[in-house]
Amino acid sequence: MQHWLGYLARISGVILLTGCTFNFDVTGQRTALENQVMGSYRELDDDLILASSVRAVTANKKIMSTSRQKGVDAKLNQQFNQDDLAELEDLEILGESSNGAVVLLPTTVSHKLASTKAQLELAKQIMDEENRDRANIWQRIIESNPNLAAKDLPQVRKTYANLRRQTLTNGQWYQDDSGTWVRKVQAAGTGL
Repeated sequence: MQHWLGYLARISGVILLTGCTFNFDVTGQRTALENQVMGSYRELDDDLILASSVRAVTANKKIMSTSRQKGVDAKLNQQFNQDDLAELEDLEILGESSNGAVVLLPTTVSHKLASTKAQLELAKQIMDEENRDRANIWQRIIESNPNLAAKDLPQVRKTYANLRRQTLTNGQWYQDDSGTWVRKVQAAGTGL
């Protein structure tokens, strides 16, 4: 017993001298779902890399399931459209809804001058493509995760919306959980 007490005292001394701290995070249900969604989303990134690097596949050989291929295609299209989407969000034409979809900002929200016809046409095209891609990704997340089912789609969408809000830049608009439109404002010196 005295041996263990001496051992614990030495470990405690080392921890105090080195300034080590231990942080214990309690993972709630929401955080667990966010982790599942992000893990599945990252898996699609890995699939995208794999699909682009496979060269020796014959024409009649499938390397991915249809669902997985749709998810990879959706990620690829999102990457292609990301600059246009960001620009349209900067122009206050598009915003992020509370259910994870991209929407045209209501005229009562945006404070910028009216958009041109060409900008609105591009916005509608990008919005349609992005929402289609997100739907394919959400479906893939549910199918690839044994802890999720079709009934979890609303929660997956809400989680995706929360994660998407974190990527917005200053001045871009999103709906909070109550449906109120909010402009993203980052405090100086933070990435939030």
